[in-house]
Amino acid sequence: MSLLPSLVAWQWAVLAAVPVGIVLLYFLKLRRQSVRVPSTFLWAKTIEDLHVNSLLQRLRRNLLLFLQLLAVALAALALLRPGLRDQTASSGRQIFLLDASASMQATDVSPDANRFEQARRLIGESIDAMSDNDMAMLITFSDRADVLQSFTADRRRLREALQRAEVTSRPTDIAEALRAADGLANPNRTGQFEDANDLAAADPLPADLLVYSDGGFGAVQDFELGNLRPNYIRVGSESPNNLAILAFAVERNPESPAEVQAFATVANLGSVAAETTATLSLADEFLDAERLSLAPGEETGLTFVLEVDQADRLELRLDADDDLAIDNVAHSGIAPSRLVQVLVVTPGNPPLDLALTTGPASGMCEVEFVTPDYLSGEAYPGRAAAGRDDLIIFDRCAPTEMPLTNTFFIGSIPPSEWQRGDPTTRVLLVDIDRGHPIMRFLELFSLLIAEGRVLKPPTGALDLLVSEAGPLLSLASRDGYQDLVLGFEIISDNDEEGATFNTDWHVQRSWPVFVLNLLRHLAGAAQGSSLATYRPGESVTLRADQRRPIEIDGPDGFNQTLTPSLATTVTFSQTDHAGFYEVDDGTQRPQDRFAVNLFDRRESDIAAAESVSVSFDSVEAVSSTEYRRNEYWRLLLVCVLGVITLEWWLYTRRLG
Repeated sequence: MSLLPSLVAWQWAVLAAVPVGIVLLYFLKLRRQSVRVPSTFLWAKTIEDLHVNSLLQRLRRNLLLFLQLLAVALAALALLRPGLRDQTASSGRQIFLLDASASMQATDVSPDANRFEQARRLIGESIDAMSDNDMAMLITFSDRADVLQSFTADRRRLREALQRAEVTSRPTDIAEALRAADGLANPNRTGQFEDANDLAAADPLPADLLVYSDGGFGAVQDFELGNLRPNYIRVGSESPNNLAILAFAVERNPESPAEVQAFATVANLGSVAAETTATLSLADEFLDAERLSLAPGEETGLTFVLEVDQADRLELRLDADDDLAIDNVAHSGIAPSRLVQVLVVTPGNPPLDLALTTGPASGMCEVEFVTPDYLSGEAYPGRAAAGRDDLIIFDRCAPTEMPLTNTFFIGSIPPSEWQRGDPTTRVLLVDIDRGHPIMRFLELFSLLIAEGRVLKPPTGALDLLVSEAGPLLSLASRDGYQDLVLGFEIISDNDEEGATFNTDWHVQRSWPVFVLNLLRHLAGAAQGSSLATYRPGESVTLRADQRRPIEIDGPDGFNQTLTPSLATTVTFSQTDHAGFYEVDDGTQRPQDRFAVNLFDRRESDIAAAESVSVSFDSVEAVSSTEYRRNEYWRLLLVCVLGVITLEWWLYTRRLG
């Protein structure tokens, strides 16, 4: 039973004075003024009162006084909020972890509420069940953790923090939330708190770690629970229904710019077979539709061929009434067709010249060839600072200052942060990063290289091609731009023999494919096909050619203005909502666009897990917390109302 109220001393004094005042009223006697009357026969009761000559009288038995005191006592007891807890398993310290990821938007628990709202209701019941000596904290998590309320014994503040919690469209990662809970519950932690009700864990006492989630996260094995006792409160059913779009992209035919192909992947991640219609629209205008029938766990691909003259927004929508709506819509777009500007600084490289000026590459770029002397002239500094080119290729040469654009170095390195080893012969390749777009569709293990130099790129660089001695092709970021460096030459200058081939790459099929990949993914020619797509929560790096505000318009009326601190890039991170985002930098060039889509199989696979793995422990799911609180103060208030009603009836009956 919990009877301790949250009252201060003066409130206790006021409450204790109420019954005292009622009793004093029954001690009082009325003083009446003497009046002469012709007869006193009808005033016998009044004659008795004429003998009163003092303020107080002897307290007599009075049923009304008893009922009034009983009503006050019951009301005071109700203010103490009496209640009884069903279980005593709680340690007195609770850490609520509330899953706010995209899968918590599923509506399989109730037609009127999603999983997140159900979890919030369960946490609210646990807060109401707390005694005045209990402490709790509240943390929401998706791909990042948000501490809404640190340890406190104030139930009001916990409820207010719970009301501020919002579900997101982000993926799930509980690791950061566990680290935040461990840090706040650390016995050695010291700090400042907002008031006396915000307390840190002063002693290494056990704490209940209550995870309200559908279990849609991976195993967390690099975390020590210590005194934390995990409890997994499962929110969601084991057999929901959900159709999901897992991928959606478009590709423009380079030989026929008006022809566009749209590709999509649709999967049935529910427990029963489902039928739906996939509808494709362009700028809210219907284009095409296809009927789908998928068994549980089955997925299929869709292809639409379109005739589109201008760039615009594409939307693919599934006409499905399932439990998760966010993955029923996918957004993509056709970027404006444009030629990328490529500057090649070289003393002469026929294979590179041929690859850039013939075939599909010639339809993607406008290329200009200059000699290394151009770097020391008056034109290059202004051109490099203006960022006029989409890609600059430095063949066996390097500038003194890096340009504001992406670069590709052949047989040379950038002027800062990069280093390379001594020349080596008979270079043997051992590894290729086939997952990177620049290395896609390349077969290089049969490549012959006469001489190469191992690269030592800056920290964080990607090694795309590695020899037995070290990396030979690496990609590093630089203030929003990318620098690709090749550790061997295509053509070498020899004082005796002149220009000779250092490799046979130029005669292999992979060479023109590599050049096309450079144009698509390093120069940006791929933007002429499909808009860039990001997942919710990912940061987007936007180029800013001038020092002026950038305005971003997004779905649901979103609007934000960013002012870049530098003239090169600005980072935009408010990508919480799926849909199209348009970027306007105030120039006359066409607006840039990008799309945000869920495209996450784990979030779309919304079947609630039976157990979760935390610190090598398998935690079985329960449907709710194991301890609740039964409140009795409402019953006491009903009794107060009954006593007051009885007292009023007796009083009116006596007067009658």
